[in-house]
Amino acid sequence: MQFEEFDAFTGKLCKETERIILDYFESPDLEILSKSDDTPVTAADRKAEEMIRAAIETVYPEHGIMGEEFGNSNESADYQWVVDPIDGTKTFTAGTPLFGTMIALLKDGEPLFGCINYPVIHKRLSGDNQNAYCNTKPISARSGVPLSDAIVLTTDVQSIPKYQNGANFDELLGKTKFCRTWGDCFGYFLVATGKADIMLDPIMNPWDIMALVPVLRGAGAVITDWYGGNPAKGESCIASNPDLHELVIQTLNQ
Repeated sequence: MQFEEFDAFTGKLCKETERIILDYFESPDLEILSKSDDTPVTAADRKAEEMIRAAIETVYPEHGIMGEEFGNSNESADYQWVVDPIDGTKTFTAGTPLFGTMIALLKDGEPLFGCINYPVIHKRLSGDNQNAYCNTKPISARSGVPLSDAIVLTTDVQSIPKYQNGANFDELLGKTKFCRTWGDCFGYFLVATGKADIMLDPIMNPWDIMALVPVLRGAGAVITDWYGGNPAKGESCIASNPDLHELVIQTLNQ
């Protein structure tokens, strides 16, 4: 795999999607529709994904695509792109800047490359499981932080007892410094760049997870599902500093 090739390709895509998304951000005329699962969608989501899909189909016609808004194509291909045009649509529609565009490339179901662009703050993460970058500068998760000083992030506190063990989560919070809902893909940004220590989501879709894996691993963090398994095969996610991860998993699943 050529990191430089995919990084350059997705970097161009992110510049284009950023323009599309920011045209709608904080617009008083933004129309918010509900999908069949009652999650929101906007024209910004759909137009951004359409642009990304068209570019992939042109440059990599032999590859498959899985997108949040328009489903799967060429599902038998060894290489699959996974696209979430706006991770954090609720955040986006609320006029809050902590959302991003996520693009991953998989080989035989495992993420090889990930790219996450944050349009409002003009930062882009990319990684290949070995290294990770923010706007081309190397990044790394922090280490040596005891659990008592750890900052915990999540997207939606109310969803944790709905999908996982809420009492265990409360116990984890009692052992840490504080918890904030700087969530969606921005929480993982903070872990990858050494600003926070633990980010977790109790329920996720593949397009929410795949781009995170090469970036967090490349930054030296540990990323698994809620139970410590392969995040690419799971439906949940925990990313943390390497020296805290095992303890986090044990506490959440005791």
